[in-house]
Amino acid sequence: MKTINFKEFRMFTDIRQVDNIIIDYSVDFADLIYKNSNGIMPHDIAMRIYKSDGPIPFTDEEFDFLQEFVKGMTPIFQDSFAANVVNETN
Repeated sequence: MKTINFKEFRMFTDIRQVDNIIIDYSVDFADLIYKNSNGIMPHDIAMRIYKSDGPIPFTDEEFDFLQEFVKGMTPIFQDSFAANVVNETN
């Protein structure tokens, strides 16, 4: 299982990926999914991100959706997204 904390999202600020800022990206990212995806699973993911207070666990299927969704975003966001993924071990 993978988790991502959109409340404390580390966003790269340049191509070197050394400098970054920590932002609350939960509302903005949830809104993007809500406006640009169809189906019950994306709706559920968007609402969980919007209502989150910290790291959110995602099933493999949900994470696959997020990875596909992020492919339509800027390269700097794609890299930032990948840097925020935490692999949880059971």
